[in-house]
Amino acid sequence: METRSFSVKVGGNAYPLTIGRHLEGELRKRVAMHPRHRIAVITDSRVGELWGPHIIWALRGLSHEPALLRFPAGERHKTGETVSALYDKLQKRRFGRDTLIMAFGGGVVGDIAGFVAATYQRGVPFIQVPTTLLAMVDSSVGGKVGYDMNNVKNLIGAFNQPRAVIVDLNFLSTLPKRQVLNGLFEAIKMSFIRQRRSLELARKLNLVNPLKTSDVLQEIVWRAVRLKAGVVQRDEKEQHERKILNFGHTVGHSIESLSGYRKPHGFCVALGMLVEARISERLGILSSNDADLLEKYLAAFGIHRSELRKYSIADILAATRSDKKTLGGQPHYILLNSIGGVRVDGGRYAHPVSDAVVKTALSSLRQ
Repeated sequence: METRSFSVKVGGNAYPLTIGRHLEGELRKRVAMHPRHRIAVITDSRVGELWGPHIIWALRGLSHEPALLRFPAGERHKTGETVSALYDKLQKRRFGRDTLIMAFGGGVVGDIAGFVAATYQRGVPFIQVPTTLLAMVDSSVGGKVGYDMNNVKNLIGAFNQPRAVIVDLNFLSTLPKRQVLNGLFEAIKMSFIRQRRSLELARKLNLVNPLKTSDVLQEIVWRAVRLKAGVVQRDEKEQHERKILNFGHTVGHSIESLSGYRKPHGFCVALGMLVEARISERLGILSSNDADLLEKYLAAFGIHRSELRKYSIADILAATRSDKKTLGGQPHYILLNSIGGVRVDGGRYAHPVSDAVVKTALSSLRQ
């Protein structure tokens, strides 16, 4: 399996994104481009225990000795309190404007570390080193950083592009099957909105040990990040086209919140895609055949409509009103014209949908 790389060009700047295995040399190369900087590796307790010694070993001999800063793992720790605690750790260790932050972990780590980098000392550079499939195909690319507040996902945030993204697939060797699926659902989302031909690729992945199908794994990650990077390059601040990446997220974020963030993000988005496809069908935009195909495809990976019975329709509808895509008090949704095609109407990529239509779609799926 050959290492692959391309340049992400955003806002007049560009940064490299590299995918492969055994990328310690690439990591050292990117860190060495900041020779006078002190390195703060921000991670969570789980990744720190599994891979902390390895990342410190990989950075040995570069500039100042790197510091490994940990916070408790889990979405419930993606808070302002965690951000403040990291500020305190940096300040007590006398990290200044010469700080280089490395986001080393999954999506929560990337979002928190990227936000700290955007705001500490009015902004310091950072590098993304994702360790989960979800972070590799989604959150490590695009520059969205932030944290949750008042049970609303990513209520506080910013756009902060990294100096490099290094996707070392070796980190997936310790990822359990449930977390592989968690990331795979975000990659599948890309197939539903733009890459129908990639749907069969996901079926070839070894979910128990993805490195046994490393070529398939790399291709899945490669296609997902190339598509996302292309969208981000055209619409960094999510004013227009970038909104299509939120397919499944209006309902998905609601379910995630209602579960107390115990249900993994990718599984919630998968349920959201199931609902939002049926909303598209109810509006006469998506054919019943395509809506059925999407449902059967997700069922093959363990996503079933019966899961929606755990959440009341009223609670889901109420939670959608806290979604960031809500405008004028009206939740907006990404709708499908077909598998691989998003509805665009008058330059709008996200569309208001009445509660009555959403309720009908949810009711049909709960039967």
